[in-house]
Amino acid sequence: MNEQDRRRRRAMIVFQIVAYGWLLAIFLVQVSMYMSRDW
Repeated sequence: MNEQDRRRRRAMIVFQIVAYGWLLAIFLVQVSMYMSRDW
């Protein structure tokens, strides 16, 4: 386990967090738009 593998693993974790946050943001925006249109 050298430094490059640790840095690569950290980059992958950060990328997954950003990807899930982006998908969650899109989902919340669509839900809020659907709710506001429904009322």
